[in-house]
Amino acid sequence: MANLLPRSRSARWLAAATLLLLAVLLVRHVLPPTARAAMVRADPDTVLADPALAAVALPLGRSVFARHCARCHGIAGEADAARGIPSLRDGEHLYGEGRVAEIESIVRHGIRSGDRKGWNLAAMPAYASARPYAAEPIPPLTPQGTKDVTQFLLGLARRSTDDAAAARGRRIYGGSGGCWDCHGVDARGDPAVGAPDLADPVWLYGGTAPAIRRSIAYGRGGTSPAFAKALDAAAIRAVSAYVASLSAPPPETP
Repeated sequence: MANLLPRSRSARWLAAATLLLLAVLLVRHVLPPTARAAMVRADPDTVLADPALAAVALPLGRSVFARHCARCHGIAGEADAARGIPSLRDGEHLYGEGRVAEIESIVRHGIRSGDRKGWNLAAMPAYASARPYAAEPIPPLTPQGTKDVTQFLLGLARRSTDDAAAARGRRIYGGSGGCWDCHGVDARGDPAVGAPDLADPVWLYGGTAPAIRRSIAYGRGGTSPAFAKALDAAAIRAVSAYVASLSAPPPETP
């Protein structure tokens, strides 16, 4: 059989370098798609618990987040009350419980994005208008009524400055205002419709008395874009896992 290997030392080095380059290209262009496919096929809520899948998802997710999400959420995922941007690091979730599958649904279909599969079940009524909520016959609130409900909500965190106003606000909350219908009789919210917990210290648009009054008077209805057409399945899965990891508790030390 003829000797197919180059005879000179320089030729042999060139052949070895070529084989090494081909191996690197194989690893970079064949293995990653395979790993991405495994990540997409897996149960989304198991990705972070699987070291092999997490090793693929987190770097890719961080890159996707920086390119598509950081414009609103910031590179660190911190809150911005002035724009109603939630913190992605505090473990509080308006929709769902922070599972990768739930975040993936939001990334894919958005919130009030125009996607018919997106979250669009509830919006905060504007109680200063003549018709606060088109879907329900809720009466508007007077400026005093708005202040009373604000005092009630501040009282949930023991920050009320007017007990009589807070008592009137409680009656509005549980009666004509219909607030309990979304936020619950205990004001703990409902993640199934995106109604926030009003009894904890986390406020999407700020928890000061003026900020709360403004939310009650003029309503709220944040949006998040749908990325179903902009990102492929692997990118959506990866960025969802990355966002979930931002608020995940650190692993326990043995």
